Amino acid sequence: MTSMKPFLILLLSAAYLLISEGTRVKIIDGDEVVPHSRPYMALINFETKTHEMICGGSLIKSNWVLTAAHCELPGSTVTVILGGHSRKDIEMDKQKCSVAKFIRHPNYNRTNYHNVYHNDLQLLKLQGKVKLDKAVQLLPLPDTFEDTEAGTVCEAAGWGLTEHGDYSDNLMKVNVTVIDREKCHKLWEHKVNITKNMLCTNVGPGGQDTCQGDSGGPLLCNGVFRGITSFGNTNCGHPNDASVFTRLTKEYVHWINNTIKK
Repeated sequence: MTSMKPFLILLLSAAYLLISEGTRVKIIDGDEVVPHSRPYMALINFETKTHEMICGGSLIKSNWVLTAAHCELPGSTVTVILGGHSRKDIEMDKQKCSVAKFIRHPNYNRTNYHNVYHNDLQLLKLQGKVKLDKAVQLLPLPDTFEDTEAGTVCEAAGWGLTEHGDYSDNLMKVNVTVIDREKCHKLWEHKVNITKNMLCTNVGPGGQDTCQGDSGGPLLCNGVFRGITSFGNTNCGHPNDASVFTRLTKEYVHWINNTIKK
């Protein structure tokens, strides 16, 4: 999975250019999942008359999807698709939803260049509740909040371009390994401030990585929802680079639960 789609560069501010270049949209050197084996996965389509963008997300309540705050396309029509394996095919299990409300974390601020990916999470409230069945299920939020140790192998998933330059029609997965936050900070110190609210993973020796468009999808470690795909280098899949996820801390989960209750 290589270069980003040119239509992702929509604004000329430095912060937006960083977001456009780092936004995750595809899985590199991954494998197709067993259909409907990740029933919590949401495909989020943003579409205008001239532009299109995708992100991933996680269904955490029957009418709430958790994704990344930087997932937006101004002036677009947004559709959330649940229960799908293929992006394009008509599937009996697919449920398509409109979004009633977008709620970004209150401390997310895309205008600060070095902090543009801080607090990179948002909730999408759907128009009505989806039907839970074999193809559509909830992904539980974590109830423990210890830092994930370096060396832990986790899994990310998403739709998007392949390493051959084509969009993946089907949902893909990739295993990635958590790295020490200090090492991650050194790799990113001239671009983004890496904080304890982030998890970093190492690009594998075969180029295993997330990339532009996987943004907002879940990171599962030992079967537990630990992070949200956030950003990485523009040229995805370079061994020894680091990709970064929003870590689901106790404070973030508290904000999510309180927002939903309100």
